[in-house]
Amino acid sequence: MTCVFCAIAAGQLPAHKLYEDEDFIVLLDIFPMRPAHVLIVSRVHAPYLKELPAAARERLLALADKVAAALRVAGHGREGINLLINDGPDSNQHVPHLHLHLIPRRRGDLPVLLWRLLVRFVPLGRKRLQARLEAEAEQLRAILSKEN
Repeated sequence: MTCVFCAIAAGQLPAHKLYEDEDFIVLLDIFPMRPAHVLIVSRVHAPYLKELPAAARERLLALADKVAAALRVAGHGREGINLLINDGPDSNQHVPHLHLHLIPRRRGDLPVLLWRLLVRFVPLGRKRLQARLEAEAEQLRAILSKEN
């Protein structure tokens, strides 16, 4: 089976892309933990952070900072954003391809976050979620394009 993130990078699968450069693709998670849950995905197939080329590793946090700023401008994560890399299968990495999660948080959202953890892959309400993802993608793309 082909890696889903490699297929997205090759243009073989659709995604809500927000930004691209030579090392990374920034997109919305299709099974978001919270609204505007963003992934920064390496263009290189590297299951572990240590396998990512050094130049890309050095740019990763700067790009995360740029995306976090865009999230905050859009009204997401003003009180906090979780930055998360699941580095390997034992760390709950569902796709063995390096990706950094940016999960916008707000005060008191832990019960909802825990509920989403349990049901995030259940296919209920997908049409409503798809509409929300499209709106979030449009808003974040506009903000990120102004920063370039």
